[in-house]
Amino acid sequence: MDISIGSPFDAAPFATVLSAGTELRWDDPREVHRVVARFTEAPPPGLGVQYWRSAWPERRLPKDRVPTGGEVGWWELGDWFNGEWQTADTDMDVQDAAAVMTFRPLNAREFPDLGEFPATFRTTPRLRLLADGDLHGLASMEAHTDSVWTTTTATVLLETEPAAAPTLAAYNGSVASIHGRDPRAYVLDVAATTNPDPNSYDKTLLTVHADATATVLTQELADGPIYIPDRGMCIVAGRDDRDYAAVAAEALSRGRNRVRHAVEQLPEQTWSRAWSQMPPKQKGLYLPLAVDGGRHKFAWNPDGSFLYRADNARLIRCPGTDTPRLSGDAERLLMSFGLSDEPVERTIQDECVPIGVASWDMDGARVEQTAFVTTIGGTNPDADPPAGDAPAVLMARFVFENPSSEEREARLLLRVTAQGERERIDVTPEGAVLAGVRVRALLEWTGHGETVVDGDDVSLVASVPAGGHVTLIVKAPFLAPEGDELGALGSLDFAAEHANVAGYWRRRLGEGSSLLTPEPMLNEFYRAHAGHLLINCDLAPGSKARLARVGSFSYGVFGNEACMMILDLDRRGYHREARACLDALLAGQGTEPLPGNFSSHEGVLYAALGYEQGGYNQHHGWILRTLVEHFRFTRDDEWLRSVADQLVAAADWISRERERTLPGGDAAFEGPGAGLLPHGSLEDIGSWWQWLSTNVYTWRGLDAAGYALNAIDHPAADRISHNADDLRAALLDAFNDAMRRSPVVRLRDGTSVPHFPSRPRRRGRSFGWICEVLEGAIHLLITGLIDPASREAEWILDDYEDNLYISDHYGYAVDDYDRQWFDRGGFSLQACLLLGVEPYLYRDDVKGALRALFNATAAYYYADTRMITEHALTLGEWRGDHYKSSDEANVAGWLRYLFVREDGDDLILGQAVPREWLAPGNRVGIQNASTHFGPMGVFYESEGDAITARVDGPTRNAPNGIRLRFRPPHGMSIAGCVLNGQAWAEHDGEWVHLPGDIGKARVRVEW
Repeated sequence: MDISIGSPFDAAPFATVLSAGTELRWDDPREVHRVVARFTEAPPPGLGVQYWRSAWPERRLPKDRVPTGGEVGWWELGDWFNGEWQTADTDMDVQDAAAVMTFRPLNAREFPDLGEFPATFRTTPRLRLLADGDLHGLASMEAHTDSVWTTTTATVLLETEPAAAPTLAAYNGSVASIHGRDPRAYVLDVAATTNPDPNSYDKTLLTVHADATATVLTQELADGPIYIPDRGMCIVAGRDDRDYAAVAAEALSRGRNRVRHAVEQLPEQTWSRAWSQMPPKQKGLYLPLAVDGGRHKFAWNPDGSFLYRADNARLIRCPGTDTPRLSGDAERLLMSFGLSDEPVERTIQDECVPIGVASWDMDGARVEQTAFVTTIGGTNPDADPPAGDAPAVLMARFVFENPSSEEREARLLLRVTAQGERERIDVTPEGAVLAGVRVRALLEWTGHGETVVDGDDVSLVASVPAGGHVTLIVKAPFLAPEGDELGALGSLDFAAEHANVAGYWRRRLGEGSSLLTPEPMLNEFYRAHAGHLLINCDLAPGSKARLARVGSFSYGVFGNEACMMILDLDRRGYHREARACLDALLAGQGTEPLPGNFSSHEGVLYAALGYEQGGYNQHHGWILRTLVEHFRFTRDDEWLRSVADQLVAAADWISRERERTLPGGDAAFEGPGAGLLPHGSLEDIGSWWQWLSTNVYTWRGLDAAGYALNAIDHPAADRISHNADDLRAALLDAFNDAMRRSPVVRLRDGTSVPHFPSRPRRRGRSFGWICEVLEGAIHLLITGLIDPASREAEWILDDYEDNLYISDHYGYAVDDYDRQWFDRGGFSLQACLLLGVEPYLYRDDVKGALRALFNATAAYYYADTRMITEHALTLGEWRGDHYKSSDEANVAGWLRYLFVREDGDDLILGQAVPREWLAPGNRVGIQNASTHFGPMGVFYESEGDAITARVDGPTRNAPNGIRLRFRPPHGMSIAGCVLNGQAWAEHDGEWVHLPGDIGKARVRVEW
């Protein structure tokens, strides 16, 4: 290997060599400019080169900058599995027994459509030679990139003398010489790469193996000393005569406070502050309207229009009684009325019921719209939900009011479009709006109103008397009525249906848990979200099973996110609905494969009666654990026994696939990753790798299955628990090894800490926020694979807070860091999907948890419709499918955890109730919360120097103990405690320790 300064870098030595030396495979794509094949004799005829075309050239990174912005998160760089071999268009120069192949412009022959991209290189993770005959005379293969060699000198300083002399190694480089100044100081010369392309994967890494191991990027030495206190190392550019302490002091002098430390030094975040400091929402969010479990959904827009049949393809693919009519009619119907998308007011009824209310000013008159969805047969407020495919009707009432002293005319412009194309509509004298022969709506006027048809224009004109009003009712059926349905549509009475629909939803929302805080927005969201869950959990046609759709229109059942919804149904006490959602997933077990290098799909939990979507490999582990969580919430042994064989089948699929990645297995690869699942896709990222998040959620599901089967003395319990332990050990081995090979990351205080990459073969950060942040190392803590109280957990949280959440490349950029870091940090892009609040709760870092919860929720919450958006790629804007009930379920869960959280066999109450909520005069708490131990509630009342907690503890299967916390505004420790009228000594700090079976209790504490 020629490593002289200025010579091209050969990436071949850093590849895995396959096929008797004819193929090179890298862990990341390399930009290859020249291939050299050296033979022991003349090169064979027909010699050429092929590269693996996976993502490039259609998806390519710029060479002059690191891409920024939320959209970048969905960019994929490819893998070893998805793609095809592409024969390169090359020129060849044969010099003795060496063939030097360079690439002709990419758009000359290979991709003539890429006229703007005449690349004379090929970017690929795999490269191979081919010839007319065999390649037995091949001696070596080189792959030169656009990086060139340079030399750098570095000094490695150790805090203590190691037990043995350290060893040093370079990746994408070479350690040329090592000079030991003393047992704690070493000067080395390194052959390293240089490249102006910030996205090159040729960067040189230096690994120091002493009593501990750490890796650094050599190019980062130019930014100052790299001080790694947890490894007892300092690495500094050049020959440096200082000792470890002196260099460490310099590094610290350059730093500032870490975010987590700064948060601890400030008062805890409040909801009111978080809300006030977020950018205002730029545009309104549509409100999904439907009946409970109905698959006929309408999107009520800020301009009063409504979109429906946006999901025709799924409803046709998963047939119901509605399918024939959907197949023969238009889709994506939009009925609009010519109103502004900025109404004067917009809300939902009772601040929680899915009935939309909005008003507009119109030339001195005001029009108020009220909209809801019922079925064509009407709503019984006391009945069970109708069939999922029952024909639905959107009913909208427009009330035109005239507060002036003279008559006013108010005019709406009625239009119907199908897939963006305007439908020609006519209106009959009876008020039927027709598109051809199909009834799109019925119109009913009360007062001086008329429908005026002028060519293609249909105007709805109200002549409103002074001080009076005119009413228009619009009844829009999801399906064009047939037979007796037209009469049923006409007989629907708005006032009666309005009362019935409101009554139905009040009853249903009242069946679950309720939250009381001093913040109306949070109370309203928590209550309203239960309706969002019930609307999005479609009842399967002809079945009692439900389909936990994570969005109302374009999204189906994404298994991992569906589980977030199911967990919240169980947390709220909607166990029947949670089980119905699980029934659909159990019914689909083993019927659809996950995208990955898997040998079978026998036992796979993914399919959901045709509604499954996404193919995220973590679906399986999530669903497996959620089945067990449902058992924990219900303690229904009979149900668990009825599904035990399916748990075993799901667990055994994991074990079979894991065995294939062990040495000798058909899915094994040289290097890290043995004992993990085979390569497969991630969340929204189709590239197949052994992703961290996939594997840790798989472990959590497998571990949970062992627990549940043990609870019913199932004969497979011990075997499955043992397999879960083996998977955990393999994960720790793989990612601890990956951490040692991955370069450390700098923190704001001048220190550096080890970094856990998002897949074991990645040496450093993954590309894009989805891979690095949303699916990154924090899941080691969320799942409990790594102790959330460990030092490793601190590395991960500090990296997220200091480098990722606020970031041009991985998170949100801020204009003024010093002013905005507290209120704009602590959350990721797609903030409410990542369970980032939970590690803080596990660590009992209440300030960190409240900041993460309040900031994320405030950034994504739409107060008028009591909804949370899926994406705010730019703060203040929305994107995605809504209701985004999975993300909302996480927020609802976090709010519940402030008051009630399970911790193994213990129950924690009031762990993170904000201090300001316990100010004198406040009453806060949660009622009818379902737990692993049964339903319960807790309320706090604060008065003067005392706080009283009224606990209605669970009694079904009591926890081992209850820890009850009191967090007064002043933060003082408890001086005296009275339990049910008697002095109680079992308390320390802010905590009172209660017996698990205490049941109802009144606890009063003073300071």
